[in-house]
Amino acid sequence: MMKPKRIDMHFHVVGRGTDINQVDEKVYFYPDDNNLLFTRILYGLVEKDLEKLGADFDESGTIDTEEYLNLVYQFLKASEEIDGVVLLALDAVYDPKSGKLDRKRTDLWISNRFLSKRVKELNSRLGEERDPKIREKRFYYGGSVSPNRKDWREELEFVVADQDAVLIKLIPSAQHIHLRDPKHKEFYEFLSDAEMPLLCHVGPEYSFPEGIREWRLDNFRYLDKPLECGVTVIAAHCATPVFPPPINKNEVKEFYGFMKAANPGRKVHLWGDTSAFSLSTRIPIVKEVLETFPSRWLLHGSDFPIPIDGWIHLPWVTHGTTVEDYLKIKRTKNPLDRDVRIKRAHGFSDSILENAEKVLRLPSSVFSQALPPHEAVPK
Repeated sequence: MMKPKRIDMHFHVVGRGTDINQVDEKVYFYPDDNNLLFTRILYGLVEKDLEKLGADFDESGTIDTEEYLNLVYQFLKASEEIDGVVLLALDAVYDPKSGKLDRKRTDLWISNRFLSKRVKELNSRLGEERDPKIREKRFYYGGSVSPNRKDWREELEFVVADQDAVLIKLIPSAQHIHLRDPKHKEFYEFLSDAEMPLLCHVGPEYSFPEGIREWRLDNFRYLDKPLECGVTVIAAHCATPVFPPPINKNEVKEFYGFMKAANPGRKVHLWGDTSAFSLSTRIPIVKEVLETFPSRWLLHGSDFPIPIDGWIHLPWVTHGTTVEDYLKIKRTKNPLDRDVRIKRAHGFSDSILENAEKVLRLPSSVFSQALPPHEAVPK
């Protein structure tokens, strides 16, 4: 029996393209006409962190998509923990009523056609590596199609036809999508028929100006509609707060109750991912997450390039971390491996690394989502 693939299923793409008409050739990123102070600071911090990791190969002072993808390629190639990475697209903002492109509120657009092409190029590079273990590694992509667009069906058909596409990603707030809008029913039925899982952001979203303005749309309760249509759903970040109360509301217990209702038997319909759990602001909630969610409902994701700092996970201070764990984390330079080792030190099971094979629409493989008969649903 083949060893299960260990997959980071929540990994972002960055770029600096400013011409929205070239979105299929470049990552479009232009928040300047819509920005907020908080997001401006965040973007600067992320770029500085990427510079420290060596992304600015030409030392130009800025990091473009080519440099970023080269860095990510080197990380996956050298990783001791990860076999595959899901790079995430992000569709533009479309007006919920007219279905027309909203240029001003579209701050980041990573098109499916752009990412599909780049993933194939990255996998071609892996296939030319001398080491057979590296040749077995793989990039996948998570497509993104807004159900608000007039041509959502045609765009979904493009994604589904691509064997490298393993999920659909939505950020309701940033993309102005109300998940309970009745007109999205056909969209969800399409996903269900295609057996394409939906990775949906729930909980606070601070990476986009519209995410901050439209935060009410990121309510995990709204996932009931795609679930009712038979879609397998992945709730990003397990609906956890980014900042401790009173800044953000802690609804971990409420989300667990929602998950339990969605997963009444052996088949898992609603998953949670552990992306951005290495953030210092989420350290206070790690113990509660571990005690609340069974590992068989969880998936591993890093949320890169959101910083993955190791030094803040101090022994005896952060849950479960020993001196030996801390030193190992500190010595780990590869952020993909560092994120895995941080979570392992806290007590997350390595099974969350392999659960992606039960969820993602991986090429040339069929995996059952059924749990072993002896595993009971927790009370």
